[in-house]
Amino acid sequence: MPEFGMDYLQRRIVSEFPLARHMGVIVECADDGRVVLQAPLAANANYKGTAFGGSLFSLAVLTGWAWVTRHLDTADIAADAVIQESTIRYLVPVQGPLRASLVAPSAPQIDKFGRMLQRAGRGRIRLNVDIHHGGAVATEFEGVFAAAIRRPSLDK
Repeated sequence: MPEFGMDYLQRRIVSEFPLARHMGVIVECADDGRVVLQAPLAANANYKGTAFGGSLFSLAVLTGWAWVTRHLDTADIAADAVIQESTIRYLVPVQGPLRASLVAPSAPQIDKFGRMLQRAGRGRIRLNVDIHHGGAVATEFEGVFAAAIRRPSLDK
C-alpha cells in the first residue's frame, strides 16, 4: 500500500502548483487527523513586510486541497478536487513564517462526502483552515471543496 504522507503531498503540490514552488510551500504534517503547510515570509511578503493576503489565501486553499487529495487517495477513490467557494478573514498581520493548519472534519462529514461521491460521482466538503501567528489565529479560511470521479479517457 502506498504511503500518502508528507513526502507524497510535497511531490504533488510542487509538481501540480507552480505557484507553490515560488511561495516555498513545505508540507509540515499530513496524517488522518490534520494537514499543516508552511511557507517562508520572505517569499510571501508585501510592501509592509507582513504576509501578502494573496499568499495567505493561496496557502489556505492548498492546505484544503491537500487534505481532500490525501483523503481521496488513501480511500482509493480516483477523483480530482478543486476549490468551489470560500471565505477568508484576515484578523492580524502575519509577521513571520506562514503556517496553515487544517484539522480533519468530523467522521459524519467525511462519510457524507464519500456517499455523495459514490452515489453521484461528485461530492463537496466544507473545510476550515487557520493560519497562526504568535500563538493566535491570524487568518480564518472556510472553503467548500468539490471532487469528481475521473472518467476514463476516450483519447487514444
